[in-house]
Amino acid sequence: MLFHIIILAGGIGKRMKSKKVKVLHNLMGKPMIKWVINVASSFSPKSMILVYGKKGQELKGKFPGVKYALQKEPAGTGDAVSIGLNEIKDTDGNVVVLSGDTPLLSKESLGKLIDYHKKNALHVTIMTFCPDEPTGYGRIIRKKDEITEIVEERDASTTQKKIKEVNGGVYVFSIKHLRDALKKATPNNAQGEYYLTDAIAIIRKNRGKIGGFRIENPDELKGVNTRKDLSEITEILRERKIESLQEKGVTIIMPNTVFIEPQVEVGQDTVIHSNTVLRGNTVIGTNCILEPFIYIMDKKIPTGTTIKSGK
Repeated sequence: MLFHIIILAGGIGKRMKSKKVKVLHNLMGKPMIKWVINVASSFSPKSMILVYGKKGQELKGKFPGVKYALQKEPAGTGDAVSIGLNEIKDTDGNVVVLSGDTPLLSKESLGKLIDYHKKNALHVTIMTFCPDEPTGYGRIIRKKDEITEIVEERDASTTQKKIKEVNGGVYVFSIKHLRDALKKATPNNAQGEYYLTDAIAIIRKNRGKIGGFRIENPDELKGVNTRKDLSEITEILRERKIESLQEKGVTIIMPNTVFIEPQVEVGQDTVIHSNTVLRGNTVIGTNCILEPFIYIMDKKIPTGTTIKSGK
C-alpha cells in the first residue's frame, strides 16, 4: 500500500526550558526526530512532510528526502495536519500521521498498524495502547472492533475514566475522508484550536469506518515533554542496546554503568568493563577487552585489542 507520511513537529517544548526546538534535542547520538524519520523512511512512502512551527526554522532542510511545511501559528493538531496535506496532491490513497516527539515507535508496530488499516478497509485507524496510568489521555470508546468516540480526559465521565485503552496519537487516514473532515472542523474549544480528533469525529458522523490497533508495549508511545522524559527514553534505548549486544555474545560487566550508542558495533567474546562509554560509529572487534573508565568515539578497534583504563 503506497501512502504519504506527515510528521508533526510544531511544538516548541516550553517544558524543556530550552532555546532549541524540542525535537532537535539529542537522543543517543542523534536528534530525537531523526528516530521518527528513520522509522518512517523504512517504508519508502510516496512523500514525507515535516510540519514545523515558526520557532522551528532550524528544522527546515536538515533531513534529506523530507518536505517541509510551516505552521505559522500554533492552531492545533488539526491545523498542522491540514498544512501538511497541502503538500500532498493525491486525492485518493492514505496518509500516516506521526508525532516528532515519540522516538520509541518501532517499524514493526507501525507496519502492523498500516496492515490493519488496509486489511479492514478502514477510513481511519488509530494506534492505541494501555498505559499503567491512563490519566491525561483520550479514552477509546469501542463498539465491538470499531471505535465510536475518543473522549478527552476533561470530558470523560467517571465510568469512561476507568477505561484503560487510550489514544496513542499515531494514525492512518484515507486522504479523501481526512480532507473533507478537516474542511468541516471548527475551533470550538477553550484553546481556539483545530483538533485532529474532531476530524475523526466528523468522519465517524459521516459513517466512516474507524478502527483501532492496540500495541503491546506502551513504551513505544512515550512522548518527550521534559528533560526527565528525555532521560527516561535514553535509558530505555541504552538498555535495549546493552541487551542486544549480550544476545550477540558480548560480555558487559556492570551493565548499569555502561553507555553504548545504537550505531556502535561490538564483536563476539569482547568484554566491556564498568563505566565505559562507546559513541558514534565506533567498531570494536572480537575478543577485545575494554577495561573500566574507557571513552571511545568514532574509532575502529582491531580484534584482540586490550584497552587499558585511562587510555
